[in-house]
Amino acid sequence: MNVTQFAEQHRLKVRRDDCGEKIITGKAGHVYENGDDRFGICLMFKSARKWMSVQRRLLAAGFTLGQDGDSEGTLLFDPTNADQVAIAIRESRIRQRRVLSEDARIALADRLNRKNSPEKRPLTA
Repeated sequence: MNVTQFAEQHRLKVRRDDCGEKIITGKAGHVYENGDDRFGICLMFKSARKWMSVQRRLLAAGFTLGQDGDSEGTLLFDPTNADQVAIAIRESRIRQRRVLSEDARIALADRLNRKNSPEKRPLTA
C-alpha cells in the first residue's frame, strides 16, 4: 500500500513536501510512507511534556519509535491495523473529508442556492 491508496481509503488529502515526497499533513505532524510496508508519523510539539505524553500513548498502542527528539519525533505503524491508523490520524490532527449522502448533498445545495439567490440580497444605492 502506498500513501495515495492509504489516503483514498481513509478520506485524507495527499500533498508533496519540500523534497517532493507524498505526505498527509495535519496540524501536529504528518504521515508518510516509510518503506518495508510500514508508515511513519512525524509529530512536532511546542513542549517536551506533550511529546512524551503522546509518545507514551503511541508506544502502548504498538507503534515503534523511529526518532526521539526533545519535543518532536517519529513513530512507525502498520497501515493495515485499523486501531493504529485511527490513533495516527487523531494524534497528528489530520482532518478527514466528509462523506455526504445524496439527501444531505441535495439539502446543502438547496441551502446554498437560497442563500445566494438574488431575491434575498440587499439593494445597494
